[in-house]
Amino acid sequence: MERGLLKIIKNQADYPNISILLSTHKTSPDNNGDKKLLKNLSREAERRLMSEFRKREIKGLLDKLHKTVESVDVRQNLDGLAIFVNNRFEKVVRLPFPVRERVIIDESFATRDLIRAVNRGVNYYTISISAGYVRLFEAHRDKFQEITEGGFPFANPFERGSNLEESTSLKEARLREFFNMVDKTFLQIYNQHPMKLVLAGVEKNISLYREITELSEEIIAVAEGNYDSAAPHKVAEVVWPLVCKLMAIKRQQVVSKLDEAISRQRLVSGLEEVWKLANQSRGELLVVEEDYQQAAKINSRLDSITLVNNEPLPGATDDLVDQIAEKVVSTGGRVVFADNGSLNKYDHIALVLKY
Repeated sequence: MERGLLKIIKNQADYPNISILLSTHKTSPDNNGDKKLLKNLSREAERRLMSEFRKREIKGLLDKLHKTVESVDVRQNLDGLAIFVNNRFEKVVRLPFPVRERVIIDESFATRDLIRAVNRGVNYYTISISAGYVRLFEAHRDKFQEITEGGFPFANPFERGSNLEESTSLKEARLREFFNMVDKTFLQIYNQHPMKLVLAGVEKNISLYREITELSEEIIAVAEGNYDSAAPHKVAEVVWPLVCKLMAIKRQQVVSKLDEAISRQRLVSGLEEVWKLANQSRGELLVVEEDYQQAAKINSRLDSITLVNNEPLPGATDDLVDQIAEKVVSTGGRVVFADNGSLNKYDHIALVLKY
């Protein structure tokens, strides 16, 4: 999911904002039940709205909600689905991972899963490199799509005859020039939409490309092998596990940094303390367990909260964690989602402070 879409959804300040989230299925017959579940969640949202508003006050909003729900084509489902509706806006977003089923009605949309999609490093390029042919893929987790524009796929324009007397140095010079052309062409695409990069190919070609590329610092993994004619999903089967492993290591490194922040007296944990400091725009890095959610009532002076542990109440925030994540991102900080249970000693949520 692109950051631009996240920004648009985050900026929809209104009340009531309806967020419906659920896990879905990619294939039939499992996805046949997604429509029924979505309608049930839509009815739950309607019931909650009717407990707070007169029907004539929200007729237009309910009509928009029903129309948006009906528009969902379950045949296009991924692993998760998010629906956002208010009086002026509606959007359906498919997510590449399962999400916790919930209905949230608040002054802002529930964007924590969108932030998760943007900030977990699940978007990246993969370049398949060989001496005669270079392919480019745009990947979202394990979903690969080959880019067939902007100069790709890129065939080596230099003649590569069978002249055995041709010097090794000349062959390498031609190959270096070819890779240099590829890199400059890729750079134009990268500058429009920067993402991390995986290289796929035999060791010799990868090593040479690393030497000439202007984006060596963006390379996060290497997959050895020949992928000149491999289908995108076959490339994904090799590359995605490498990226998964790297992401897991990085998440663990982030969690370990929390102890370092304690020694520098720049860490707060627990929902109330994190909420207070995030609202002071002091959040540099928010680390929170993926499924941690807590409803809360914010007092009128904005200096304390009261946790709500039963049926969400009018005026209460359905998910304070979502608001905290939005605040940290909007004030220049980062959000990292950790595995459930990995932050028990921090009460499931921690904030590294800027100062």
